[in-house]
Amino acid sequence: MKKGSIKAKLFSLSLILLLLAPLAVSQTIEYGKITGVVLDEEGAPLPGVTVEISGPALMGGKRATTTSARGSYVFMNVPPGRYTLTASLPGFKTSKQENIAISAGSSVVVDVKMEIGKLEETVTVTAAVPVVDAKTSTVATNINSELLAKLPTSRDAFYDLALSTPGMVAQGKDGSWLPSPNAYGGASNENVFLINGVNTTNPRSSAYGSLVNVNYNAVEEVRVVALGSKAEYGSYSGVAIDVMTKSGSNEFHGNFMVNGAPRKWIADNQPKPATPGEEVILGDFGPFGEKLFIGPGDDILNKNTKEYEFNFTLGGPIKKDKVWFYGGVDYIRSESKTPFWPVPNRYWGRFGDIKLTTEPWTNHRAWISYHYERNKGDGWTWNPHWDETMTYGQNSSTHSVSAQWQYMATGKTIFTLKYLGFWRDDQPFIPSDAPDHPGYINWWKWNVYGINGAFPYVEAQKSSRNTIQADMSYYAENFLGEHDIKFGVQYTRGRGNWLGGYFQNYANFAYPAPWVQYIPWLQSWYGATGLVFYNRQTWLNPFLTVRTADQFGVFFDDQWTPTKRLTVNLGLRFDRMTTKYGKGKVYEYVNSPEEINTGLKVLRDREGSGNIFDFKLFSPRIGLTYALTRDMKTIFRVSYGRYYLPLSVEYLRRFGPDMPIANIHYIFYNIPFNLVDLDGDNWISADETTNAARYLYGDTYVDPNSRPSWLDEYQEDDYSWQLKVKEGTKDQHTDQITLNLEREIIKDLSLSATYIWKRTGNIFVNWPLNQVTQEPFEYERKSFTTDYGETVSLYSVVLKDYNEDGVINGADVGWIGSHLDYMVQNMPEVDGIKPRRLYQGLQFMLNKRFSNRWQMLASALFSWSDGMAMRSVRQDFNFEGPMVMDTTFLAGLNQTINNMKGPLPHTQKFEFKLSGSYRIPVIEMDIGLRFRYNSGRPLWPLQSYPVITQWGYPAGLVVNTGDNYIVSIDPTKPWYLPHEKVVDLRFDKAISLKGAGYLRLAVDILNLFNEHAVVNAGYGGPHEPQIGRVSGITYPSRKIRLNFSYEF
Repeated sequence: MKKGSIKAKLFSLSLILLLLAPLAVSQTIEYGKITGVVLDEEGAPLPGVTVEISGPALMGGKRATTTSARGSYVFMNVPPGRYTLTASLPGFKTSKQENIAISAGSSVVVDVKMEIGKLEETVTVTAAVPVVDAKTSTVATNINSELLAKLPTSRDAFYDLALSTPGMVAQGKDGSWLPSPNAYGGASNENVFLINGVNTTNPRSSAYGSLVNVNYNAVEEVRVVALGSKAEYGSYSGVAIDVMTKSGSNEFHGNFMVNGAPRKWIADNQPKPATPGEEVILGDFGPFGEKLFIGPGDDILNKNTKEYEFNFTLGGPIKKDKVWFYGGVDYIRSESKTPFWPVPNRYWGRFGDIKLTTEPWTNHRAWISYHYERNKGDGWTWNPHWDETMTYGQNSSTHSVSAQWQYMATGKTIFTLKYLGFWRDDQPFIPSDAPDHPGYINWWKWNVYGINGAFPYVEAQKSSRNTIQADMSYYAENFLGEHDIKFGVQYTRGRGNWLGGYFQNYANFAYPAPWVQYIPWLQSWYGATGLVFYNRQTWLNPFLTVRTADQFGVFFDDQWTPTKRLTVNLGLRFDRMTTKYGKGKVYEYVNSPEEINTGLKVLRDREGSGNIFDFKLFSPRIGLTYALTRDMKTIFRVSYGRYYLPLSVEYLRRFGPDMPIANIHYIFYNIPFNLVDLDGDNWISADETTNAARYLYGDTYVDPNSRPSWLDEYQEDDYSWQLKVKEGTKDQHTDQITLNLEREIIKDLSLSATYIWKRTGNIFVNWPLNQVTQEPFEYERKSFTTDYGETVSLYSVVLKDYNEDGVINGADVGWIGSHLDYMVQNMPEVDGIKPRRLYQGLQFMLNKRFSNRWQMLASALFSWSDGMAMRSVRQDFNFEGPMVMDTTFLAGLNQTINNMKGPLPHTQKFEFKLSGSYRIPVIEMDIGLRFRYNSGRPLWPLQSYPVITQWGYPAGLVVNTGDNYIVSIDPTKPWYLPHEKVVDLRFDKAISLKGAGYLRLAVDILNLFNEHAVVNAGYGGPHEPQIGRVSGITYPSRKIRLNFSYEF
């Protein structure tokens, strides 16, 4: 083929990729590197030696290069796998080193010593490749295909597998709806998820995990990077979880697998009371006599009740050494039971993948992959204590495309162009037999309920992310040593669009009207004959909110090796990250719930906004690696890096500017007291409130006379909303320092110790303001003592004649509530304390590569942390930001009280993890083990304090903004949940079919001892009000899963 023709085709394909990409960050280091020096028997360097590597992962079977004048050689962009390296030179025996293991991101040094002799003579050795990397400053955990195949897991390549690695902590509950770990003291929204370089992180927030699933049998390797990463990795301050999938080869290979867990082999792990209906005491909670307990009749069991999977993969050559393919399909069906909720959560997952790899011309390599999934889930709700009719489901489809083109101009210069994209479309639904009217919801007054109707809310993601990256890698050795340089440009266009509204066009928000629950007072004060309710019936057109998160990044990495034993890793990246509201839509009312997904008609367009966040960020990454011993097996590493919190559109929330006007109809009801006070004690309890609200459907108890004259029956409300950000606000960032010492103890086994220091600053908060002046309120301090003996100084807004009526009274308190505004800013110093989060850890790791029948990854981590967190808001999950799921932080300055210091949430004092396998001789059966122990996470009991209200003035203590909960104990001495110990086992036996592949039979036993440690319990406050009441235990319960597969 003519040279000009090759260039023309390369240019054409590059142009096509650029045009097809909706240009919107690739952050993956998919390959490894092999370097070394060839010496003669006297130790002198040998130039001109032909060095080749070969292995099944290489298209064409082998690569070749020639040693330089210094006797050095390099192979860049080597796919993960095992290789044979051959060195030959006339006058010397050919040297062959076998079984060289390469993982993603690794840099392996293989030095060769050649003996004088004939060329045709070959000296073959099994390569003593060190298990330690003598060049990288990154402390990462790689789970390769050999370990993946033997571990008992839930077959989740992201969340569950990451929890096997050090420093990764689970969410407080099961992680089903926030499947993102907490990394080394960080929050779940600080992470990034990638598949083959595709940033598949949910644009809404990384706390929601990846929007793209992965065929577990197609995974080649998983890389968990949290410490000392290169500048190529951006847009995270927690952990990057990078999943690489398999490619084809010159030989056909694949599998057909069936697995499942029979219902009878799935155990319950909820402790049962001696007498049905009684509470179960699980142990002490804190030093004040509180207990951890399962409430009377509470059903907190969280387990699978049905699970099976069919999986097929196939890879091989379309044309040997020219075009390979790899594809697969996966079908998953499961059901699960969740705490307090009787309706089963059902799931259907259908995945399809195809990947093509080719070398169209010499020195050109390309691949393209496509992933499709169609998922369905139902049996969901927003509150497990709602009626069973208040349930919904969702169909979703996802398309994902990634493509890469590489041109190896020389053996030391590589140009890469990469496109990455995915598109997600959610289609929510309510059951076909759902009631023909929405249920009645009470979010806050006297009780929380959702009753007597269908689930009302429409919430659907219409999300996408498109990325293009161009980079160049160059290896040089003629300037102060060796340099492995890579620099590139990245652009990402992210959309976290949100379809909202109501399935039946309206929702019912029904609350008791009075503020007094004592019936004689209601009768004497108001002449009440019953409990008055009002229904704020809200009609709202369906709407689409467009929320953008775009990023432009430039990065530079230089792995500089001035001497054989010293490597300096220098990196710098620049990012510009922006978020804003795009132009959305308002739709006409629907005629049926089904039209939400199929028949929406555009009524008008919505206006967008300018940039809400606009950050220009520099991230230095500096590392030093030094071999303390000449054998290059004792390595000292030190690194420093700055990492920025990834921007998520969650902070913009779901409404945005230019919303459709909501039409409000106030309907009043009067429920006779004999239907309300069921126990006759003249007090309206929480349960009696819920029961009384069940009479609201229909016209029987509608009472227009109960509506006060000052309240209009029909009103309008504008839900338009836009996040405000203070000028000069900077992105929240984390500075990280690591010190690491690693030694290869014996062949394939290393021991390392790492000290970790992380400090987070520029913390985001939503600071409360006077809406009129756009300035903070003036505060005075009021002393308050909690039930646990903590005396604190609360903030109270100084009461003035805000409404200018000439008097200071309760009306001014009401004015404050109706003129409260918020603005995002970096949190200032409070009470002389500069807000920050600090994490320190000491981590020990044993890493054993598979050899001599066994492999292992073991770690122990001791942690200490301190700083500001969202303790006074939510402790059942760790998802932080100025606006999270309609929760404002800070809603009021009192949320800082007892909250500026103390261990960080979801950060354990100690953890130990062990994963590995052993092949039993004679019977040749593998036993896989996964063991996780953690010391339990901290909780802080919350307590309310008395506030001065508009109607109760002057009774109370403080004039407040936001809710009125504070940490009620010394924040540096939290109460810890019990330790958790989980053991998973796998028994795996392969039966050879003599050249026709083999059958594999495996049994997984997850949670072998049926651990039921408490992982979530009540801490006070509106979400978990009863201190110590258990709402979550170890997930999953014991489950025995059978696996049958044919592999070839």
